[in-house]
Amino acid sequence: MSNKSALLSTVLFSSFTQWDVKQFFFEKILSKYPVEELGKHLVHQTKKVQLSDEPDKEFTILGVSNKIGMFDASVEKGHKIKQKYHKVEDNWLAYNPYRINVGSIGIKTQELKGGYISPAYVVFSCKDTILPEFLWLMMKCNFFNKLIKDSTTGSVRQTLHFDKFASIKAPIPSVTEQQKILDSYHSKLYEAEENINKGDNYSNGILLSVQSDVSSLKNEIKNEKPYSSILQIIPFSSTRRWEVGYIQKEGRLGTIYNSFKYPEYKINDLKKESLFGLSVKASLDKKKGMIPVLRISNVVKGEIDFSELKYLPADCATNTKEPNKWILRKGDFLITRTNGSKDLVGKSAIFNSDKTYTYASYLIRYRFDTNLVLPEFVNILFMTPLVREQIAVMRRQGGGQYNLNSDEIGAIRIPIPSIPIQEQIIKKFFDARDGANIYYKKAKQCRQEALDNFELEIFS
Repeated sequence: MSNKSALLSTVLFSSFTQWDVKQFFFEKILSKYPVEELGKHLVHQTKKVQLSDEPDKEFTILGVSNKIGMFDASVEKGHKIKQKYHKVEDNWLAYNPYRINVGSIGIKTQELKGGYISPAYVVFSCKDTILPEFLWLMMKCNFFNKLIKDSTTGSVRQTLHFDKFASIKAPIPSVTEQQKILDSYHSKLYEAEENINKGDNYSNGILLSVQSDVSSLKNEIKNEKPYSSILQIIPFSSTRRWEVGYIQKEGRLGTIYNSFKYPEYKINDLKKESLFGLSVKASLDKKKGMIPVLRISNVVKGEIDFSELKYLPADCATNTKEPNKWILRKGDFLITRTNGSKDLVGKSAIFNSDKTYTYASYLIRYRFDTNLVLPEFVNILFMTPLVREQIAVMRRQGGGQYNLNSDEIGAIRIPIPSIPIQEQIIKKFFDARDGANIYYKKAKQCRQEALDNFELEIFS
């Protein structure tokens, strides 16, 4: 028997707040906690700031990653921001009123210093009757998503403005009870983190084992001792890059190169071709004639993650002379050339799908001479200290981002054994990685259980 109202019922004309039949089919909320309108506990934050008034100042601009429901950030100068933007303070929340049905909800944490967000977002804070994290987690629950869908207008593109959001009724325990529920949630997350650490330790052991097959380098190069003086004499002829300390850092590379057990090749010596990705604005909505585009967020732990995609017109990835110029092929090596985190610059993956994909501008695609090297072998080495140390020396910082250009990537050196030995190393890596994946799968299960238990506690 459905919990929803009968189809035929008497409704006063004055009660219509949106012209959508869904508003008369709300899910019945079952909870041991008081059910109240959210607006009673929230403050709508509508103040906007004209960032272009300070044209040369850099601002942290927020967006929401639908995949994890968290803010991500970029840095922009004021002169590039023409509209007035919302300021977002610690523990405030924001959602995209047109994408809330796919999890576009974020909470501002202290780790993100400063922050502004597009006026397209709805921004609000919590009164002292509700904990921001509690509300954020509740908004990620499956049942709450049903409440949102019952309150939105539209079919393909849902719309939920603040006044309608504030009218949604939901369970609101006391703050003390909210904290107990959060403590239980975090306990399960801690179990997930322990498994992640075990998986990472296992993975690192695999990578060091692979590294020992091609190099005598035991581990990462230890940090050099601080320089004795700021002023150092460097011959002009030796200065290939004008960056403080680069010449000294470059000395670390000699230790790496001297450790190789096989002939040394630069990436540029191994490639048949390379190409930057497309600088075309992508869409979350897939329309006719559009293809998925891989971005930085799709390159995860040496693999392509296809779970969150954007799309662009297929004709953007082609031209008259080369109809498949930006279409990825099996075996293509993708590397991240820029990132806000120094540890994620240079992360890589192999494209191994039979489907049609293209890739974005912050990725560079390499195609290797497979008579010399197998793409998977290169990808594995790019996860080892052997290559990560080289990237640490070469990467640059500017505008809040860490960068590698194509010349720097092309200058990375790796030892190249025969193809049969490469195949043995690849097999060894993938056979052993199954052990690490056991921990990662358990961590994923713990995270899901944390959310499931949270939802069961509130909506039951």
